[in-house]
Amino acid sequence: MKKILFLSLVLFALSAPAEVFKAKFGLSKLIIDGDSSVHKWKVETKVIGGFLDVDATALKKPGTVSSKGSVIVPVRQLKSGKKRMDEVMHAAMNEPKHKLIKFTISTLEVKSVKDGVSSCTGGGTIQINGITKPLTMEVKITQTGDKLTVEGHTPLKMTSFGIKPPSPKLPTGNIVTKDEVKISFSWVTVK
Repeated sequence: MKKILFLSLVLFALSAPAEVFKAKFGLSKLIIDGDSSVHKWKVETKVIGGFLDVDATALKKPGTVSSKGSVIVPVRQLKSGKKRMDEVMHAAMNEPKHKLIKFTISTLEVKSVKDGVSSCTGGGTIQINGITKPLTMEVKITQTGDKLTVEGHTPLKMTSFGIKPPSPKLPTGNIVTKDEVKISFSWVTVK
């Protein structure tokens, strides 16, 4: 019995404690950049929720880091600064039925660390318009005190998530929106 207790204590001491970092509203930012037959466009939000459960000390050296987390973005909070464009975008994303964009984090691998910034490959799934797809992307994680900032970008196609690129009518003809968009983010979390 003493051996089992001793081994349990050793294993507990060796296992790194995971810490929960929760999204800090107002400091984070997500931008979606796209293009159309008329002009380039951009929508953005500072409303990004979620959490990251990770051992922050493990981010300081290369290797696989035990992690899990969830990033949540309300579709209604994506804004272009133009009311009509927002209405068209929210309708195209089926916002009344699928109110959230969700990214679930399941893997994190630190590739390198330089000047306190961890270059990582993160993996998981992304759900948009009720459709879930696997997603892997390169991210940079910076730790400042009790704060982790995760930054990255990835291209996506609207049609991969059942979204028909909007084609609103103008007096001079229809606007043709390109399928591929680029999502960029700076997600700030605090322990």
